[in-house]
Amino acid sequence: MTEQNTLHRLTEEGQRLVSDPFLKGDAEIDPDDLAEFVEPMPGEPTADLEALDAAVDRVVSNHSRYDAAMDGALAVEVHRHLDVSRRVAGDPGLWHWLAVERYPHFVRHRWKYRSETAMREKFLGAGSDLYSNAIHRLWWIAELTYDESTQDYEVTDSVFGNQTIVNKVFDRWFARYEPAAVAVVRAVADEDSRIVDEATNQFNHALSSVQLEGLNEDEAGEMIREIVEDVK
Repeated sequence: MTEQNTLHRLTEEGQRLVSDPFLKGDAEIDPDDLAEFVEPMPGEPTADLEALDAAVDRVVSNHSRYDAAMDGALAVEVHRHLDVSRRVAGDPGLWHWLAVERYPHFVRHRWKYRSETAMREKFLGAGSDLYSNAIHRLWWIAELTYDESTQDYEVTDSVFGNQTIVNKVFDRWFARYEPAAVAVVRAVADEDSRIVDEATNQFNHALSSVQLEGLNEDEAGEMIREIVEDVK
């Protein structure tokens, strides 16, 4: 039986400890200082963090710095080992804690420091923005593309097999609606970047006159497939 660890969150006040030198990897946060601003998640949900620790270390060791392939190598592991509800996953403090205290080495290895604002987002983003926090984005993309009935991550693998899909689908608001996200990924998975870019742009625009939540996966799939054919 795997050991389960209590999940924590970083409080809003604790965000002030995340300095520019920390973001660059030139300084670390004193554990005693950080402990004051870390608290158990409400309800004290648990996860297999030791297994996730091993997966993160393995991915970092096996990939060169800033290699986008790390996302695909780690997303399923993040989702499996952080087996939490969407309600728990909706607390930004959880992802802030994971990025700042547990896995800062992964965040810095995956994302090149380009500006303080951009790097702070990788550590302290989350909430409704699926594309911000470096750990949060992996969990949510896997969550929205995982087939629970078959316990299959085929669509998840398709997403991370094409970086343009990651950028053009999951950086858009419609990706928060699971049937649309899955339908779009299935429709563009084998297309080149130009088609993915244009088709997702047009699909996003078409939703301005359609109630997204009123679409099921088949209906969203028909819409995006027609758009793909027109773009071709």
